[in-house]
Amino acid sequence: MPAKVSCRLQKGGLQDRRTQQEPPSPCLLIIPQNEGAFHFIHFIQNEAAGCVMAVKVAIVGGGVAGLASAYWLARKGFYVSVYERHREIGFNPDGVRCGEAHLIRENEQIYPPKTAVSKEVKGVLLHAAGRKYTVTPKNAQMVVLDKPRFLRFLADIAEKEGAEIITGRRISTKRDIGENHDIIIDASGCKPVFKSLEISRCGITYQETIEDCNIYPGDMLEQYWLHDRLGYLWIFPKNDRTDTVNIGVGWLITADRGARHGARTFLKRWKEEHGVEGEILRKTSGIVPLGYQRPLIAHDIVFAGDACMGADELTGAGIIRALHNARIIPDFLHSANINERAYFKMLASDPTFKPLPLFRTACSICKMLPRSLLYPILFRLTAKRLNSELV
Repeated sequence: MPAKVSCRLQKGGLQDRRTQQEPPSPCLLIIPQNEGAFHFIHFIQNEAAGCVMAVKVAIVGGGVAGLASAYWLARKGFYVSVYERHREIGFNPDGVRCGEAHLIRENEQIYPPKTAVSKEVKGVLLHAAGRKYTVTPKNAQMVVLDKPRFLRFLADIAEKEGAEIITGRRISTKRDIGENHDIIIDASGCKPVFKSLEISRCGITYQETIEDCNIYPGDMLEQYWLHDRLGYLWIFPKNDRTDTVNIGVGWLITADRGARHGARTFLKRWKEEHGVEGEILRKTSGIVPLGYQRPLIAHDIVFAGDACMGADELTGAGIIRALHNARIIPDFLHSANINERAYFKMLASDPTFKPLPLFRTACSICKMLPRSLLYPILFRLTAKRLNSELV
C-alpha cells in the first residue's frame, strides 16, 4: 500500500483493532459518489505501511438476513455488531411473522439443524381454477421451519465467528449506532429504518397458527390460488403430533388502505366455508415487499433481506432470498465496484433470484385474463424458479 494512502486512512479516524500477529483483515476508504452512491477502496494489511485496521460493520435487525450477514461477514474478518430491537432473538413477535416454509438447495451453505425444522415436506400442492398441480423440488428439500429456533441458531453461529449481538436496542437514526462503524447493513425488515418501501411493490398477508386443525395437509404444502384477487391462501403443516398448521392468505397486489382487515375477513370466511376447526395459537399480519426494493445502497448503508431483495414475487419465499443476500454481502464489500448496479448484478447472478418482469404484467392484466389461463403460466414460472417439476 502506498505510504500516503496509509496516512490518509489513519487521519480518517479509523482505529487500530488488530495486532501485527493476527491475519490480514479488510481495510477501506469510503469515497462518496454521485446520486447517493459510494465507493470503497479496500486494503489488506501491509507491515511496511503499518495498516492493521479492520472494517467495522453495524447491522440493524436480528432477523434471517441480519444474522446470516453477521455470520458471513465475521467469517471474512469484518468486525460486526448486530442491533436487535427485541430483548430476545427469534422468540419475539417479528420472529414468527412468517409462513416458515423454506427450500434447502443442495448447494446451500447454511443448513438448519434438526431442532429448527418443524417438518419435512415432499412438495407443494397447488389448487387453482378447479385443477390441482404438484410442484416437486429436484436436488432440494422443502421444510417448514421453527423460525424462532432457526434465528437462534443463526445468532449462535454468528457469535461463534466473533460477531457481537446487542438485543433490546432500537435503532432509529445513525446517531443511535454512534460513530464506531464504517458501514451499516440495514436488515431491519419490511419497514426498513433507513428508507421507505414503495407501496406498489408490496403485498399484504394475514396468518393464523392453529393447533388440532381438522384439515392438516400431511406431507405437502398446500396453496389455493384465489379467483377474485391475484394471490393465494396457504396451509403449511408444522407438527404431525399436534396437527398444527400455519394457515394464511397473501394478496400480491398493492396493499391499499383496509387491505389487512380485508385479508383477515377473507380468511375467516374461507375457514367457515371449508369447516376449518382448531385452536388458534397465534395471529400475525403485515405487508410483504415483493421483489427488489430499490435503492439497494445509499451512502454508507447497504440494504439486505426484505429491505433489499424482498420476497419472491410468485412464491412469497423470503428466507431463501435472505440467506442468499447475506452470503453475497462480504464478496460485494470486497469487490472493486461498490455501487447499486454491481450489487444487483451479484444478487441476481443466480437464476432463482432474477427479477420477474412478467409478474407486474400479470398484476395489470389479472382482471382481464381468465385465471384458468393466467395461473398455469405462473405455476410453470414458479416451478422453474424452484428448480422443480410441475405435474
